[in-house]
Amino acid sequence: MLGDTANAALTPVGGMWGLNASRSTFIFVAACFAVVLFALVPASTRIAGLQLDGLSIGLIRAVGAGLLTAPLLIIFRLRPPSNIKDLGLLLVYAFGNFAGFPILFSLGIQRTSGTHAALIMATMPLLVGITGIVLDRRLPRLSWFLGMAIAVTGEVALVSLRNLGTPAGTTVSGDAIVFAGCALSAIGLAAGARLGSRINPLVGAFWAMTIAAFGLAPVAVVYALAAPSSYLDLTAMTWAAIVQITLGAAVLANIALVWALSKGGLVRVAPIQFGQPVCALFFASALLNEHLTPSLLIVAAAIVFGIVTASRGARPTKTPRTVAENVRSVARYLSPLFYEEEQPYRPPAYEPYEPDPGTRQSSRAQALVREPA
Repeated sequence: MLGDTANAALTPVGGMWGLNASRSTFIFVAACFAVVLFALVPASTRIAGLQLDGLSIGLIRAVGAGLLTAPLLIIFRLRPPSNIKDLGLLLVYAFGNFAGFPILFSLGIQRTSGTHAALIMATMPLLVGITGIVLDRRLPRLSWFLGMAIAVTGEVALVSLRNLGTPAGTTVSGDAIVFAGCALSAIGLAAGARLGSRINPLVGAFWAMTIAAFGLAPVAVVYALAAPSSYLDLTAMTWAAIVQITLGAAVLANIALVWALSKGGLVRVAPIQFGQPVCALFFASALLNEHLTPSLLIVAAAIVFGIVTASRGARPTKTPRTVAENVRSVARYLSPLFYEEEQPYRPPAYEPYEPDPGTRQSSRAQALVREPA
Protein backbone atom coordinates (compact mmCIF):
# COMPACT_ATOMS: atom_id res chain seq x y z
CA MET A 1 0.00 0.00 0.00
CA LEU A 2 2.89 2.31 0.76
CA GLY A 3 4.33 1.66 -2.71
CA ASP A 4 0.99 2.48 -4.35
CA THR A 5 0.84 5.73 -2.40
CA ALA A 6 4.35 6.68 -3.44
CA ASN A 7 3.62 5.88 -7.09
CA ALA A 8 0.45 7.94 -6.94
CA ALA A 9 2.36 10.85 -5.45
CA LEU A 10 5.06 10.66 -8.12
CA THR A 11 2.65 10.42 -11.06
CA PRO A 12 1.70 14.13 -11.13
CA VAL A 13 5.35 15.11 -10.78
CA GLY A 14 6.32 12.91 -13.72
CA GLY A 15 3.46 14.30 -15.77
CA MET A 16 4.51 17.87 -15.00
CA TRP A 17 8.11 17.08 -15.89
CA GLY A 18 7.02 15.55 -19.18
CA LEU A 19 4.86 18.59 -19.91
CA ASN A 20 7.72 21.00 -19.19
CA ALA A 21 10.14 18.93 -21.27
CA SER A 22 7.69 18.83 -24.16
CA ARG A 23 7.12 22.59 -23.94
CA SER A 24 10.87 23.27 -23.88
CA THR A 25 11.26 21.09 -26.97
CA PHE A 26 8.57 23.05 -28.82
CA ILE A 27 10.22 26.36 -27.83
CA PHE A 28 13.61 25.15 -29.05
CA VAL A 29 12.15 23.86 -32.33
CA ALA A 30 10.27 27.13 -32.94
CA ALA A 31 13.40 29.22 -32.33
CA CYS A 32 15.51 27.02 -34.62
CA PHE A 33 12.78 27.15 -37.28
CA ALA A 34 12.85 30.96 -37.19
CA VAL A 35 16.65 31.06 -37.34
CA VAL A 36 16.73 28.76 -40.39
CA LEU A 37 14.10 30.83 -42.23
CA PHE A 38 15.98 34.07 -41.49
CA ALA A 39 19.28 32.48 -42.55
CA LEU A 40 17.79 31.55 -45.93
CA VAL A 41 17.00 35.18 -46.79
CA PRO A 42 20.37 36.12 -48.43
CA ALA A 43 20.47 33.00 -50.60
CA SER A 44 16.74 33.20 -51.47
CA THR A 45 17.01 36.88 -52.41
CA ARG A 46 19.99 36.16 -54.65
CA ILE A 47 18.10 33.33 -56.37
CA ALA A 48 15.05 35.54 -56.93
CA GLY A 49 17.36 38.24 -58.27
CA LEU A 50 18.31 36.07 -61.22
CA GLN A 51 14.96 36.97 -62.87
CA LEU A 52 13.74 39.96 -60.88
CA ASP A 53 15.29 43.30 -59.98
CA GLY A 54 15.91 44.30 -56.38
CA LEU A 55 13.04 46.76 -56.08
CA SER A 56 10.53 44.18 -57.33
CA ILE A 57 11.76 41.65 -54.77
CA GLY A 58 11.54 44.16 -51.92
CA LEU A 59 8.03 45.28 -52.90
CA ILE A 60 6.81 41.69 -53.30
CA ARG A 61 8.16 40.78 -49.88
CA ALA A 62 6.73 43.82 -48.07
CA VAL A 63 3.32 43.89 -49.76
CA GLY A 64 2.94 40.11 -49.81
CA ALA A 65 3.57 39.82 -46.06
CA GLY A 66 0.95 42.48 -45.33
CA LEU A 67 -1.62 40.79 -47.56
CA LEU A 68 -1.14 37.62 -45.52
CA THR A 69 -1.46 39.32 -42.11
CA ALA A 70 -4.34 41.71 -42.91
CA PRO A 71 -6.98 38.91 -42.89
CA LEU A 72 -5.66 37.74 -39.52
CA LEU A 73 -6.31 41.19 -38.06
CA ILE A 74 -9.92 41.00 -39.27
CA ILE A 75 -10.56 37.38 -38.28
CA PHE A 76 -9.19 37.70 -34.75
CA ARG A 77 -10.37 41.32 -34.34
CA LEU A 78 -6.95 42.57 -33.33
CA ARG A 79 -7.10 46.29 -32.58
CA PRO A 80 -4.20 48.71 -33.06
CA PRO A 81 -2.81 50.65 -30.10
CA SER A 82 -4.78 53.75 -29.19
CA ASN A 83 -2.02 55.67 -27.42
CA ILE A 84 -0.23 58.31 -29.52
CA LYS A 85 3.19 57.17 -28.32
CA ASP A 86 2.40 53.55 -29.15
CA LEU A 87 1.17 54.56 -32.61
CA GLY A 88 4.47 56.35 -33.19
CA LEU A 89 6.42 53.25 -32.18
CA LEU A 90 4.21 51.16 -34.50
CA LEU A 91 4.92 53.44 -37.47
CA VAL A 92 8.68 53.32 -36.83
CA TYR A 93 8.45 49.54 -36.47
CA ALA A 94 6.57 49.23 -39.76
CA PHE A 95 8.80 51.59 -41.73
CA GLY A 96 12.13 50.31 -40.44
CA ASN A 97 11.65 46.55 -40.30
CA PHE A 98 8.93 45.79 -42.84
CA ALA A 99 9.28 48.55 -45.46
CA GLY A 100 12.79 50.00 -45.52
CA PHE A 101 14.73 46.82 -44.76
CA PRO A 102 13.21 44.56 -47.49
CA ILE A 103 13.71 47.16 -50.23
CA LEU A 104 17.25 48.23 -49.28
CA PHE A 105 18.37 44.67 -48.62
CA SER A 106 17.00 43.44 -51.97
CA LEU A 107 18.64 46.35 -53.81
CA GLY A 108 21.97 45.89 -52.07
CA ILE A 109 22.28 42.14 -52.38
CA GLN A 110 22.25 42.41 -56.18
CA ARG A 111 25.50 44.36 -55.88
CA THR A 112 27.18 42.02 -53.42
CA SER A 113 27.41 38.33 -52.58
CA GLY A 114 25.22 36.21 -50.38
CA THR A 115 28.18 35.61 -48.06
CA HIS A 116 28.75 39.32 -47.51
CA ALA A 117 25.04 39.95 -47.00
CA ALA A 118 24.85 37.12 -44.44
CA LEU A 119 27.78 38.48 -42.43
CA ILE A 120 26.41 42.03 -42.54
CA MET A 121 23.04 40.73 -41.34
CA ALA A 122 24.87 39.09 -38.45
CA THR A 123 25.55 42.55 -37.01
CA MET A 124 21.83 43.27 -36.54
CA PRO A 125 21.80 42.14 -32.86
CA LEU A 126 24.71 44.52 -32.27
CA LEU A 127 22.88 47.38 -34.01
CA VAL A 128 19.73 46.65 -32.00
CA GLY A 129 21.82 46.71 -28.82
CA ILE A 130 23.35 50.08 -29.75
CA THR A 131 19.89 51.53 -30.40
CA GLY A 132 18.59 50.20 -27.07
CA ILE A 133 21.59 51.58 -25.18
CA VAL A 134 21.10 55.04 -26.72
CA LEU A 135 17.36 55.06 -26.01
CA ASP A 136 17.69 53.72 -22.47
CA ARG A 137 20.69 55.98 -21.70
CA ARG A 138 22.54 53.26 -19.87
CA LEU A 139 26.19 52.32 -19.96
CA PRO A 140 27.01 48.73 -20.97
CA ARG A 141 29.84 46.66 -19.59
CA LEU A 142 33.43 46.84 -20.77
CA SER A 143 33.01 43.53 -22.63
CA TRP A 144 30.42 45.21 -24.86
CA PHE A 145 32.96 47.72 -26.13
CA LEU A 146 35.51 44.93 -26.62
CA GLY A 147 33.07 42.78 -28.60
CA MET A 148 31.89 45.75 -30.64
CA ALA A 149 35.49 46.63 -31.55
CA ILE A 150 36.15 43.05 -32.69
CA ALA A 151 32.94 42.87 -34.75
CA VAL A 152 33.47 46.28 -36.37
CA THR A 153 37.06 45.39 -37.24
CA GLY A 154 35.83 42.20 -38.89
CA GLU A 155 33.19 44.08 -40.87
CA VAL A 156 35.72 46.67 -42.03
CA ALA A 157 38.04 43.89 -43.16
CA LEU A 158 35.13 42.17 -44.94
CA VAL A 159 34.15 45.29 -46.88
CA SER A 160 37.53 46.88 -47.57
CA LEU A 161 39.77 43.87 -48.23
CA ARG A 162 39.18 42.34 -51.65
CA ASN A 163 41.71 39.51 -51.23
CA LEU A 164 39.51 37.36 -49.00
CA GLY A 165 38.37 35.17 -51.87
CA THR A 166 35.01 36.88 -52.18
CA PRO A 167 32.85 36.06 -55.22
CA ALA A 168 32.81 38.25 -58.30
CA GLY A 169 30.35 41.14 -58.37
CA THR A 170 30.90 42.12 -54.75
CA THR A 171 31.03 45.91 -54.42
CA VAL A 172 31.40 48.36 -51.56
CA SER A 173 28.19 50.13 -52.59
CA GLY A 174 26.24 46.88 -52.33
CA ASP A 175 27.63 46.20 -48.85
CA ALA A 176 26.76 49.77 -47.82
CA ILE A 177 23.15 49.46 -49.04
CA VAL A 178 22.73 46.15 -47.21
CA PHE A 179 24.17 47.70 -44.06
CA ALA A 180 21.79 50.68 -44.36
CA GLY A 181 18.87 48.25 -44.58
CA CYS A 182 20.09 46.38 -41.51
CA ALA A 183 20.45 49.67 -39.62
CA LEU A 184 16.85 50.60 -40.48
CA SER A 185 15.73 47.15 -39.38
CA ALA A 186 17.57 47.55 -36.07
CA ILE A 187 15.81 50.86 -35.39
CA GLY A 188 12.48 49.26 -36.26
CA LEU A 189 13.17 46.24 -34.04
CA ALA A 190 14.07 48.50 -31.13
CA ALA A 191 10.78 50.35 -31.58
CA GLY A 192 8.95 47.01 -31.90
CA ALA A 193 10.55 45.75 -28.69
CA ARG A 194 9.32 48.82 -26.81
CA LEU A 195 5.89 48.42 -28.36
CA GLY A 196 5.88 44.72 -27.43
CA SER A 197 6.26 45.64 -23.76
CA ARG A 198 3.00 47.60 -23.97
CA ILE A 199 0.84 45.37 -26.19
CA ASN A 200 0.94 41.80 -27.48
CA PRO A 201 4.15 41.50 -29.57
CA LEU A 202 2.42 39.39 -32.21
CA VAL A 203 -0.35 41.95 -32.60
CA GLY A 204 2.23 44.69 -33.05
CA ALA A 205 4.08 42.66 -35.70
CA PHE A 206 0.87 41.95 -37.65
CA TRP A 207 -0.15 45.60 -37.62
CA ALA A 208 3.35 46.72 -38.65
CA MET A 209 3.36 44.31 -41.62
CA THR A 210 -0.10 45.47 -42.70
CA ILE A 211 0.76 49.18 -42.44
CA ALA A 212 3.95 48.69 -44.45
CA ALA A 213 2.07 46.72 -47.10
CA PHE A 214 -0.70 49.30 -47.56
CA GLY A 215 1.85 52.10 -47.62
CA LEU A 216 3.87 50.45 -50.40
CA ALA A 217 0.90 48.99 -52.31
CA PRO A 218 0.45 51.98 -54.70
CA VAL A 219 4.18 51.96 -55.50
CA ALA A 220 4.08 48.21 -56.08
CA VAL A 221 1.12 48.45 -58.46
CA VAL A 222 2.67 51.25 -60.54
CA TYR A 223 6.04 49.52 -60.68
CA ALA A 224 4.50 46.14 -61.56
CA LEU A 225 2.68 47.67 -64.53
CA ALA A 226 5.83 49.37 -65.77
CA ALA A 227 8.32 46.63 -64.89
CA PRO A 228 9.98 44.92 -67.84
CA SER A 229 9.91 41.53 -66.11
CA SER A 230 7.07 39.15 -66.89
CA TYR A 231 5.88 37.27 -63.82
CA LEU A 232 4.45 34.51 -66.01
CA ASP A 233 7.94 33.53 -67.13
CA LEU A 234 9.33 32.99 -63.63
CA THR A 235 10.75 29.54 -62.91
CA ALA A 236 9.69 27.30 -60.05
CA MET A 237 12.96 28.05 -58.22
CA THR A 238 12.26 31.79 -58.37
CA TRP A 239 8.70 31.34 -57.07
CA ALA A 240 10.02 29.14 -54.26
CA ALA A 241 12.49 31.88 -53.29
CA ILE A 242 9.70 34.49 -53.33
CA VAL A 243 7.48 32.33 -51.14
CA GLN A 244 10.34 31.76 -48.73
CA ILE A 245 11.20 35.44 -48.24
CA THR A 246 7.53 36.49 -48.11
CA LEU A 247 5.64 33.76 -46.27
CA GLY A 248 8.62 32.10 -44.59
CA ALA A 249 10.94 34.87 -43.41
CA ALA A 250 8.52 37.79 -43.16
CA VAL A 251 5.53 35.99 -41.57
CA LEU A 252 6.24 32.50 -40.22
CA ALA A 253 9.71 33.31 -38.87
CA ASN A 254 8.43 36.37 -37.00
CA ILE A 255 5.51 34.41 -35.54
CA ALA A 256 7.77 31.55 -34.43
CA LEU A 257 10.38 33.88 -32.93
CA VAL A 258 7.86 36.03 -31.08
CA TRP A 259 6.15 32.92 -29.67
CA ALA A 260 9.47 31.39 -28.60
CA LEU A 261 10.60 34.62 -26.92
CA SER A 262 7.29 35.03 -25.09
CA LYS A 263 7.23 31.42 -23.86
CA GLY A 264 10.92 30.71 -23.33
CA GLY A 265 12.26 34.12 -22.39
CA LEU A 266 14.95 36.29 -23.94
CA VAL A 267 17.79 34.73 -21.95
CA ARG A 268 17.04 31.18 -23.16
CA VAL A 269 16.06 31.92 -26.77
CA ALA A 270 18.36 34.78 -27.81
CA PRO A 271 21.59 32.69 -27.85
CA ILE A 272 20.04 30.43 -30.51
CA GLN A 273 20.06 33.40 -32.92
CA PHE A 274 23.86 33.36 -32.91
CA GLY A 275 23.61 30.31 -35.14
CA GLN A 276 21.96 32.39 -37.89
CA PRO A 277 25.18 33.67 -39.56
CA VAL A 278 26.64 30.16 -39.53
CA CYS A 279 23.52 28.76 -41.22
CA ALA A 280 23.49 31.69 -43.68
CA LEU A 281 27.07 30.96 -44.72
CA PHE A 282 26.19 27.30 -45.21
CA PHE A 283 23.16 28.15 -47.39
CA ALA A 284 25.19 30.65 -49.42
CA SER A 285 27.82 28.02 -50.09
CA ALA A 286 25.35 25.20 -50.82
CA LEU A 287 22.70 27.08 -52.83
CA LEU A 288 24.78 29.77 -54.52
CA ASN A 289 28.02 27.80 -54.99
CA GLU A 290 30.02 30.53 -53.26
CA HIS A 291 33.43 29.28 -52.19
CA LEU A 292 34.33 29.96 -48.55
CA THR A 293 38.06 30.62 -48.26
CA PRO A 294 39.95 30.15 -44.96
CA SER A 295 40.56 33.89 -44.66
CA LEU A 296 36.83 34.58 -45.10
CA LEU A 297 36.00 31.99 -42.45
CA ILE A 298 38.46 33.63 -40.04
CA VAL A 299 36.81 37.01 -40.58
CA ALA A 300 33.38 35.42 -40.11
CA ALA A 301 34.51 33.77 -36.86
CA ALA A 302 35.85 37.12 -35.61
CA ILE A 303 32.55 38.86 -36.41
CA VAL A 304 30.45 36.19 -34.68
CA PHE A 305 32.79 36.15 -31.66
CA GLY A 306 32.59 39.93 -31.35
CA ILE A 307 28.79 39.88 -31.58
CA VAL A 308 28.49 37.19 -28.91
CA THR A 309 30.88 39.06 -26.61
CA ALA A 310 29.05 42.36 -27.11
CA SER A 311 25.64 40.76 -26.56
CA ARG A 312 26.78 39.27 -23.26
CA GLY A 313 28.08 42.67 -22.16
CA ALA A 314 25.00 44.61 -23.26
CA ARG A 315 23.39 44.08 -19.87
CA PRO A 316 23.48 47.16 -17.63
CA THR A 317 26.33 47.45 -15.18
CA LYS A 318 25.64 46.74 -11.57
CA THR A 319 25.77 49.43 -8.89
CA PRO A 320 29.46 50.05 -8.11
CA ARG A 321 30.59 48.94 -4.70
CA THR A 322 32.69 51.00 -2.34
CA VAL A 323 36.32 50.21 -1.52
CA ALA A 324 35.34 48.93 1.91
CA GLU A 325 32.81 46.52 0.39
CA ASN A 326 35.40 45.23 -2.10
CA VAL A 327 37.97 44.72 0.67
CA ARG A 328 35.36 43.01 2.81
CA SER A 329 34.38 40.61 0.01
CA VAL A 330 38.02 39.77 -0.72
CA ALA A 331 38.75 39.22 2.96
CA ARG A 332 35.68 37.06 3.33
CA TYR A 333 36.79 34.95 0.34
CA LEU A 334 40.49 34.62 1.12
CA SER A 335 40.62 34.41 4.90
CA PRO A 336 37.35 33.35 6.44
CA LEU A 337 39.14 32.25 9.63
CA PHE A 338 40.41 35.76 10.33
CA TYR A 339 37.27 37.58 9.35
CA GLU A 340 34.14 36.71 11.26
CA GLU A 341 31.09 38.85 11.57
CA GLU A 342 29.88 39.60 15.07
CA GLN A 343 26.73 37.74 15.82
CA PRO A 344 24.14 39.81 17.66
CA TYR A 345 23.25 38.67 21.18
CA ARG A 346 20.16 36.55 21.25
CA PRO A 347 18.63 35.58 24.61
CA PRO A 348 17.79 31.92 25.08
CA ALA A 349 14.35 30.92 23.98
CA TYR A 350 11.77 30.72 26.76
CA GLU A 351 10.35 27.26 27.23
CA PRO A 352 7.15 27.12 29.30
CA TYR A 353 6.96 24.55 32.06
CA GLU A 354 4.76 21.56 31.33
CA PRO A 355 3.93 19.14 34.18
CA ASP A 356 4.50 15.45 33.82
CA PRO A 357 1.55 13.64 32.21
CA GLY A 358 1.40 11.18 35.10
CA THR A 359 1.26 13.97 37.65
CA ARG A 360 -1.44 15.71 35.61
CA GLN A 361 -3.60 12.57 35.64
CA SER A 362 -3.14 12.04 39.38
CA SER A 363 -4.19 15.62 40.09
CA ARG A 364 -7.35 15.10 38.08
CA ALA A 365 -8.03 11.90 39.95
CA GLN A 366 -7.57 13.67 43.26
CA ALA A 367 -9.95 16.41 42.18
CA LEU A 368 -12.60 13.84 41.25
CA VAL A 369 -12.20 12.15 44.57
CA ARG A 370 -12.61 15.44 46.42
CA GLU A 371 -15.85 16.29 44.56
CA PRO A 372 -19.04 15.36 46.56
CA ALA A 373 -20.99 12.44 45.24
